[in-house]
Amino acid sequence: MLWNVEEHRYGKSHEQKEREVELHLPTQINISQNLTFVAKFTELQWKILTLKNEDTEHKYSSSPLDWITLETNIAYWFHSSSGAQIHLLGNVVSWTSANVATVVYLVLFLGYLLRRQRNIQDIPDETWQQWLLAGGICVGGWAVNYLPFFLMEKTLFLYHYLPAVTFQILLIPVVLQHTSDFLCRSRLSKSMHSALVAAWLSSVYLTYHTFQPLTYGKPALSKAELQALRWKDSWDILIRKR
Repeated sequence: MLWNVEEHRYGKSHEQKEREVELHLPTQINISQNLTFVAKFTELQWKILTLKNEDTEHKYSSSPLDWITLETNIAYWFHSSSGAQIHLLGNVVSWTSANVATVVYLVLFLGYLLRRQRNIQDIPDETWQQWLLAGGICVGGWAVNYLPFFLMEKTLFLYHYLPAVTFQILLIPVVLQHTSDFLCRSRLSKSMHSALVAAWLSSVYLTYHTFQPLTYGKPALSKAELQALRWKDSWDILIRKR
């Protein structure tokens, strides 16, 4: 696959409506600055070394609290004429399901732990050890890759959360398998569980298919179609005025 980026435009304002207005302004090009290769290389290396030390705010920066509920996105590319665009935007269904799976795991873990303190074993010891191992990997991996960002003062973006949410998503099949094996005891409950899983998988795919134009940048969508994809007011989906 070969990408040819003809133009990369973005507004400098932090307000979404003001940025959309800036997209229609003439492109500002500083033709007087013609850097040599050595100067460009030196400037790049200097920026890499000093960028993290700068207390800067970016229009797509976000806080760790915004990542959990997917309140933010990042626009990477915007076509100057068609309005096609590429965004970093997670699958809402997968994101929400990962949060639910984490809560369900913690509730079951505490319930099992308290009952085992009273010598009540709801699940076999082998299953309990597997349950602890899964939680240590998935929940622990999520916490280690997420919680430290609350202590950082640098500019943060949604992509910083991707390692953490990956561990969280891995917990979904663990919880689904456990609830099917140990909480659904009758054939009817197992059938209902399987139907819910099928519906969930379908919703994950439909959400992916719906936002596919923002993931791959094609096809270009109309203003009405782009507005329909703005499921949250905090999402910065650029809409060109025609």
